[in-house]
Amino acid sequence: MARIPPDHGSYYDRIAAHHVLPLWVDTGKYVPMAPSPPYEPALWKYSEIRPLLFEAGEVISAEEAGRRVLVLQNPALSGFDGTTRSLYACLQLIMPGEQAPEHRHTQSAMRLVLEGDGAFTTVDGDRVEMEAGDFIITPSWSWHGHVHEGETPMVWLDGLDNGLMAQLDTTFFEPGSPAQPHEDSGGKKQGSRLLRYPYCKARENLDILRKVTEPDACHGYRMEYLDPSDGGPAMSTMTTALMLLDQGFDGDSYQCTDGTIFVALEGEGETTMGERNFAWKRHDVFVVPSWCPHAHRATTDAVLFSFSDRIVQQKLGVWREARGG
Repeated sequence: MARIPPDHGSYYDRIAAHHVLPLWVDTGKYVPMAPSPPYEPALWKYSEIRPLLFEAGEVISAEEAGRRVLVLQNPALSGFDGTTRSLYACLQLIMPGEQAPEHRHTQSAMRLVLEGDGAFTTVDGDRVEMEAGDFIITPSWSWHGHVHEGETPMVWLDGLDNGLMAQLDTTFFEPGSPAQPHEDSGGKKQGSRLLRYPYCKARENLDILRKVTEPDACHGYRMEYLDPSDGGPAMSTMTTALMLLDQGFDGDSYQCTDGTIFVALEGEGETTMGERNFAWKRHDVFVVPSWCPHAHRATTDAVLFSFSDRIVQQKLGVWREARGG
């Protein structure tokens, strides 16, 4: 950090009056040697959050709330700043017979169904069924709503790129939509782009991967969700993936520049982030900050779903990773 000579103090005062800053002062603070995100590792235990989410079902109606959602706010951030600086992870509850009205926004959204059945989401009039473990996409600026025709409450995790849109100042929101029939699209939007990735098929693919390859030292058996129409990522602003960790897996340390949100879909284990250990089990959610050394261990066979802004960083040419550091 550059020091300010005593006789130069008036100069800095005078340029400050014009809203001008000298970059050579505190350069390391604004251009660090490595990422230093202002958020921290965190874990949300589903066993603790679930009762609070269901209590919300008594506190506020779907009509009043629009969306009955609890945001998993990073402990180091304030207000509604998100789970990472670019992404939100939220838990949404919909009760039998309820309907969440349609709206649209520039944020892209994904759903990861955790429990329940009988609900569907709509994307530009297409009906997309929802079952436990399914990964479902709502593309940017698509009209979408949710309808529950089943008999048990449903909970899913919402992932949105709110922070990214806010930093780019590109957020738009529009409530309501023209009346549209809810037609079963078979999980595709307008007959082309895939919107629903059933968990049963994804799980089968993980088992096939385990049979034909050796586990990665850091990630076990990992595969990313892709758009089958072009082979590219399933979402334009979020990289989404599944990892299968065999019982006893003890992973090597790994770092990457994309802060990553994980959801345990099966099993139990532990993730070390920096010098802290976080024990997780089914449906727990945890976040690994950018460039934070971390390692996964599994006490049973386990499956982790993850999402991050990696695809955006890769498009910009700034994504980096390191192994075993």
